[in-house]
Amino acid sequence: MSWTRVSALLPAALAACANVPGIDDLPDAGADPAVASVAPSPGPVEPSAAFTVTFSEPMDEGQLLAASGRSETVALAAAADVERAAAAMEHAQLSSHERELLVAASADVAPDRSALTLTPDQPLAAGGYFLLVSPRLKDDLGRHLIAARYAFQVAAAAAAKASAQLVWPAAGGEAPSNLAVVRAHADSGRLSLVGSHGETVAAADAHGAVALQLAAPLQAGETYTLSLDGASDAAQAFHVATCARDAPPALQGGAAQVSPRDTAVTASVAFDWPVHLAVDVADAPGATFTAEEDVVCAPPACGPQTFACAASLSIDGLTPGTDYLLRVTAIDDFGHIFRTAPQPFSTLSPLPNAVLTEVMASGTAGEYVEIANFGPGAADLEALALQGPDGVTRPLLAVAAPLPLILPPGARALAVGASFDASRYPALPAGTPVLRSSTQRLLGHGLSDSATPSFALVLASTVPVELSRFPGAGSGCGIGQSLQRDESVPARAAAAWVCGPQGGTPGLPP
Repeated sequence: MSWTRVSALLPAALAACANVPGIDDLPDAGADPAVASVAPSPGPVEPSAAFTVTFSEPMDEGQLLAASGRSETVALAAAADVERAAAAMEHAQLSSHERELLVAASADVAPDRSALTLTPDQPLAAGGYFLLVSPRLKDDLGRHLIAARYAFQVAAAAAAKASAQLVWPAAGGEAPSNLAVVRAHADSGRLSLVGSHGETVAAADAHGAVALQLAAPLQAGETYTLSLDGASDAAQAFHVATCARDAPPALQGGAAQVSPRDTAVTASVAFDWPVHLAVDVADAPGATFTAEEDVVCAPPACGPQTFACAASLSIDGLTPGTDYLLRVTAIDDFGHIFRTAPQPFSTLSPLPNAVLTEVMASGTAGEYVEIANFGPGAADLEALALQGPDGVTRPLLAVAAPLPLILPPGARALAVGASFDASRYPALPAGTPVLRSSTQRLLGHGLSDSATPSFALVLASTVPVELSRFPGAGSGCGIGQSLQRDESVPARAAAAWVCGPQGGTPGLPP
């Protein structure tokens, strides 16, 4: 590859180095070593460029790399620092101040020591740079390298062109024929909606999110395009369908998915249409907390109903262990309003009143431990664990649930081993959480029906907090009978345990 001497890209800097040899000035064979090639070629480069210098002979690696692992003999310097950097690189070693003249870059030496690659630590800023090769470099015969420098330029990033985007209806999609508002986004400028014949049907000054109010219905079958400052963008267009939207927004399942924490709650919803969503949370005294959000989505204008408009709103500042009512309100651009009935929920208690209420020790597939939440406040089941006589804390769940697993006040759940067979208990209420551990049987080795050991329900943390304890029991009950706690005794107090009915009462009061 042939190289030409670097042209005067930055005249002031290059004038001082006009006599420095370039690649075409390589000496004849047998002369001092020199630079054989440079990649990329001198001239414009990308900000992410790395630079490889290839030598005519293998170089002394001890001079290619300094003690820091960087190179002080092959380096990159900004045009403003090139003369001071070049002078410093002729010294035996750079001072800490002189190193600041170089662009920070890692240096990789080829195995045969005939090339070195510089990779800047950060993308290069716009401006001029010089790749400097110091005459201190020597080959294996002790011959000094012919010094060289090569000019590069990083262009300034082009200013981003102002643009506008359709939000609803979606670009390339359809809109109902009775569409009243077109939602779009542009940082600045005059935003317009233009018909297929060039007529403007709505306009507004852009300020981020923009709602273009339509004074008259759009024409079914026509295409409308977004325009910014008079320039239309064919990619930001939608088609008007023949169908009209005349139904209020529909909420999947008819209610929000409510996920309470100790001082907050998250309401997750999925609507069939873009809406302005509001979630209100109220406690018994009447204090109300509200969160609002525009649910932006692009459902089909006609055809089967979908629930593609999903959102989650969180409300903080709630009181732990408290009962609340949550209501969802949604308003669409057609003036339709949807409201849910109040949904009761409880925030988590700082120390939940989760209690061991029943223990069934009946073989591998039948054993279970019932947990009841005495309230007030909900309990996070994923935060609970069983701790046996071996001191090992075993989470109730082997695998994290896809959604928060919350036990409301008064509700019950079963902790079981991986081999538990729920069909053995046909009276188990539907919806009772069944929490399978990572081991085949509870506590690793199971619950002995002849002498069930004492174990505790704990709040799993760095130091587990005991919430409830089963005191252990001998063989006083018959086969297939469970042991049941006296639930009239408060959660934190010691209570009597008695034999329950044949088959137990999993998920039900005694």
